[in-house]
Amino acid sequence: MAANLAELFREASEIHGEKTAFCYKDDKKNYVPVNYKELYETGQNLAEALIDLGIAAKEKVALLADNRLEWIIADYGIIMSGAADVPRGTDITDSEIVYILNHSEAKVAFVEHDKMLEKFNKNKSQLGGVKTIIMMDPKSTAKDVVHLKDLIEKGKKLREGGSKKSEERVAGIQPDDLFTLIYTSGTTGLPKGVMLMHSNMIHQTKEIIGKLIDITPNEKMLSILPIWHVFERVFEYMAISAGASTYYTNVRDLRDDMKKVQPTFMASAPRLWESIYTGIYTRINDPKQTPGVRRGLFKLAYFFSKHYNAAKRFLIGNHVDYEGRNPIVSLLTGIKSLIVLLLTGPFTVSLISLALALTAVAGEFSWVFYIPAGLGLLLNSFTLDKIVLSKIREATGGKLKASVSGGGALQKHVDAFFNDIGINVLEGYGMTETSPVISVRTFKKLIQGTVGVVTPRTEVQIRDDLGNVLTHIDSNQKILSGKLGKKGVIHVRGPQVMKGYFKNPEATNKVLKDGWMDTGDIGMVNFKYTLNLTGRAKDTVVLLGGENVEPVPIENKITESPYVFQVMVIGQDQKNLGAMIVPDFDQLGEWCKENGIDASDKEALCTNPKVLDLFKKEIKSLNSTKTGFKSFEQVTPFFLITKQFEVGDELTNLHKMKRHVIAEKYADKIKKAYSD
Repeated sequence: MAANLAELFREASEIHGEKTAFCYKDDKKNYVPVNYKELYETGQNLAEALIDLGIAAKEKVALLADNRLEWIIADYGIIMSGAADVPRGTDITDSEIVYILNHSEAKVAFVEHDKMLEKFNKNKSQLGGVKTIIMMDPKSTAKDVVHLKDLIEKGKKLREGGSKKSEERVAGIQPDDLFTLIYTSGTTGLPKGVMLMHSNMIHQTKEIIGKLIDITPNEKMLSILPIWHVFERVFEYMAISAGASTYYTNVRDLRDDMKKVQPTFMASAPRLWESIYTGIYTRINDPKQTPGVRRGLFKLAYFFSKHYNAAKRFLIGNHVDYEGRNPIVSLLTGIKSLIVLLLTGPFTVSLISLALALTAVAGEFSWVFYIPAGLGLLLNSFTLDKIVLSKIREATGGKLKASVSGGGALQKHVDAFFNDIGINVLEGYGMTETSPVISVRTFKKLIQGTVGVVTPRTEVQIRDDLGNVLTHIDSNQKILSGKLGKKGVIHVRGPQVMKGYFKNPEATNKVLKDGWMDTGDIGMVNFKYTLNLTGRAKDTVVLLGGENVEPVPIENKITESPYVFQVMVIGQDQKNLGAMIVPDFDQLGEWCKENGIDASDKEALCTNPKVLDLFKKEIKSLNSTKTGFKSFEQVTPFFLITKQFEVGDELTNLHKMKRHVIAEKYADKIKKAYSD
């Protein structure tokens, strides 16, 4: 069994040799396969050349590129040379290039293409420590750089000549050696370099595959998330460990590639599912694209599927339980679920319909019973699934068994929709500092509204503001102390926890004590022993009356409105909560047409009394006591803005809001909202 990633790469080559490991696109956008043996040989050749180039064991090597075959080759080469990579995407800013490359002490930097080289050269005067640039793009003709293809060829010749330095380096890799140094794009301050060890990633590949999620050699995975993020990266390593095939794609080609590849498994972000969900409902609600009959069939199919699956989840125990259900209530709910299951099941409606038809034939009933019998046979849940919901699933290629969603909270209505129509969304939870998986839903325990079960060999504590332990459980669902159902700050201890922040002991000591990682996330362990998240500790809004409010659930609820694209809850040190909202101007434009309002001027729309009244009603219908919010959790003042929150400005690379940045940017509008 592999003790480090380099050994994992070798094992995959030996076991899965001729099987497709990765696929990249040629100039005609056709996928070209590379098998495990070819990938390993190429990576080993590169490692040999990098050592010859002067890269020392445990050295940090910058890797500035996006998802492509050359990325995984570079990753193989760096790791098998005994070094650690410092990855970042090509959207890296000038200030990040300067800070990260200098702070990491990188002497060698891989760059993806000429455009990335231009960005590097723009800051070259401040990057004196970088002595060698390696160009990854085989089409580049750039000078004063070392070309990746030439390095690989050089390494091949060195190995053919008997050099075995890469094998010697691999033999010297220790479990606590770094395989990567990932700089977080946090919402405050300078980026922090997260030191992840080989042992961290070996834990993830050993403990998740088979024990939590079955990934087989037959899986086809699409790589869409930024590869320098540890979430996408762990999926690629899990694919390598399992012998699965990974296909590189991008946002622009995703729809076509889903049909072309027909993936069975993939890592994803909530934004992807929200986009697909919005697209489906936009088409269904458009009379030009979806006639009334088809719209009615969709609603009927979803009604059957939704209630059938809800009943099934309760009966097999896959329902969230926050407080510990009363046995009598559970019994009554169980009886109700069983009835619903029978009434909406794929065969029950057909049997009832068939019985009606046969009785009518026998002359016991009037011929009019043929009508409900025929409709029942035609419109049972099995048939509706085949003729309606299966068409929606085909948008993902038709063979997607599941997708693990991470990097942010999945909205409840989006989560429910896809799981109810037969696309399993296994929401997970983690952070860069935990390599990243802390918990994840499984096929056996797919409980909506939660982020799943704790990863094997991991402990979780829920602590209050004073550090008192409210709940302490392990991955065997054993309560070590405290009680279930208590909300507080999540702390994690396990083999996936980072070594610390590079050259930053002060920041390390703030979050890492006695092996326990303070995640900064607020949550609870519910009575199904799965984890629930309710927000970020630093996101908490403290009202003037002392009430602590988690904004994320409120924001998620308000964005269920078709007219809301983005929202941020405000109200720190105020009497009540407020919100700034970015409208969905496409949906709002349709509403304006129907109501005789000129939608050409977005700024004017944001102050139009009729538009404001629309949003007031939307907020009130979604954010009220009827929808489960306390009086102090309800938004009163609000204002509309035209500019979307964007990555690199108001959002991090994981699409999380930089709340302090947004609050400062719109300080005048916030002040006005509370003074009006």
